[in-house]
Amino acid sequence: MSLSHNADGPQLNLAGRLDAQNAAELRGVLARHAADTPGDLSLDLSGVSFMDSSALAALVGALKDRRREGRALRLSAASLSVRELLSLTMLDRVFALPPDGAAR
Repeated sequence: MSLSHNADGPQLNLAGRLDAQNAAELRGVLARHAADTPGDLSLDLSGVSFMDSSALAALVGALKDRRREGRALRLSAASLSVRELLSLTMLDRVFALPPDGAAR
């Protein structure tokens, strides 16, 4: 997990497997970045090879926390497997995924 900055502000780049074994760590990282970075946060999930429901719950929790603060959590990119999970759970609408071409 690494933080970078682009024209739209801070972006957290996630890679590898996001599952029950590291969901608590993911929640902590998202909470720390919420506390340390003003404004909105983008997540780049293009390097995520697998995501399960516990990691998805961590993202939804972070989204709710940001919205409560009047800020946004956006997905700037997502791997095909993440896109499929978000589509199956209809959370692709909630996270407003960019077009497929941006997912690679």
